Amino acid sequence: MMLAMKSRFFSLLLGLLAGSVVCGADASVEVGRVMCVGDSITHGSFAPSYRWPLHKIFVDNGVKFEFVGVNVGNQPQKYGVTPGIVYAGVPFNNRHSAICSERAFEIAGRRNKSGRLGNSNIFDWLGLDKTYKGKYRINPATQMPDVFILLIGTNDTYSDYGDRGGISAGNFYKIAQRNLLGPGGDMDKIIGAMRKAAPKARILLLTVPTWHDGTRYTNKKADYAVMADYNEKLKAWAAGKNLEVVDVNRYLVDISRTDKPGVGEEQFFNARDHLHPTAQGDMLIAADLAKVLGVGGRTVGLERKPVADFTLSADARGAIPMQEWADMDVSKGFTVAVQGAAVGNGATDGWNPSAGLRLHVCRTDKQVCGKLTMTESGILWNEKTVLYRSDMSQNKEDIRVAWLPTTTGENRQPGFYVWLGDRLIGEALPSIPQAANCWINGAMISKLADLPAECGTLRAIPGAFAPAL
Repeated sequence: MMLAMKSRFFSLLLGLLAGSVVCGADASVEVGRVMCVGDSITHGSFAPSYRWPLHKIFVDNGVKFEFVGVNVGNQPQKYGVTPGIVYAGVPFNNRHSAICSERAFEIAGRRNKSGRLGNSNIFDWLGLDKTYKGKYRINPATQMPDVFILLIGTNDTYSDYGDRGGISAGNFYKIAQRNLLGPGGDMDKIIGAMRKAAPKARILLLTVPTWHDGTRYTNKKADYAVMADYNEKLKAWAAGKNLEVVDVNRYLVDISRTDKPGVGEEQFFNARDHLHPTAQGDMLIAADLAKVLGVGGRTVGLERKPVADFTLSADARGAIPMQEWADMDVSKGFTVAVQGAAVGNGATDGWNPSAGLRLHVCRTDKQVCGKLTMTESGILWNEKTVLYRSDMSQNKEDIRVAWLPTTTGENRQPGFYVWLGDRLIGEALPSIPQAANCWINGAMISKLADLPAECGTLRAIPGAFAPAL
């Protein structure tokens, strides 16, 4: 027994020293070395980028991994996370191969071979250019990626053509599309370099975020339409290359907006430019990436527990009986789950962004209260904060809300946590202020209006728990 414990300790220590992580006694998923390639959305502009929540997902699930690349940090750093910041005992090295304003033609080496990283492009980074003598190169023997995550093309479309009357004006969109996706184009060269250097590596390709009303440009419906068209062509191109595609717009687009088709929900994109994802947007993107890699959702360090183990069930009114709720020990928090909730009929008769279901949870003795609203086009917290956008009329996943009263380690904050299925969509959410007149002690789910809806079954349990896999 002692020998096994020592062996496990030294394995963990060696993993940490190498930047590779083993968490949990039965870590079975090994992602390996991950290189994130792209522009400011990957680099992290006025935000840490999706790489930080992806690190947390890996750590929560005991995944073996290491981020590799030729660059480190965010830009500007004061809005990001410091390299070496610790989550649940595991440092985040904040390493990647991305930089603000990067274009696909730079990474491909087609134009401006020096690239934004300085004397570097994908051929140099991966050791394919034998004449290259610069510092921006991984060690092919010890750092060659097992997984590439690529998000590029935003600046090639939005910046290079968007300032000429909109990307849809004239033939500018066609030029951008040809340069990116044409035979022998920039995307071909980038993918070709990755496959030549690491033939067995997985390549995850992200779509371009659907930008809207930027600070420099006034976009029109036609601009949104051509960006949506580009992403569809990107998916088709990727299918022909046997690439795995992650659609970053899948849960970040307000499908109820008919005035500007494809517009991103404002709370998912930075107010500075309406283009770079916020922490909420990055969290949803990271969850999709993890799912494609076969990794479970965030647990925030909490024990996973199935709804079948929940001890309290709602009565015929859709509420946990008052006395049972009041008697429940919530010193370590509480968790409620709604099974089988669905709202509306999708786009059949137009989107109703306000009617739907309301989950109310409150403990007056702890002065905590929250309201989760499911409409047919998304999920909101306390009626204002948008957590998730999608057609909820066919939802089959459980909704779980856990209240965590105290921190559980580095960078794990108290507050409300919300999951849809195994996907964390709300992190350390605040309680409703007392002035909001929310102090009705109890847990209940109810309809907000006469809209087709399945309220689902409400269950509760003392303690804060993440969903079971």
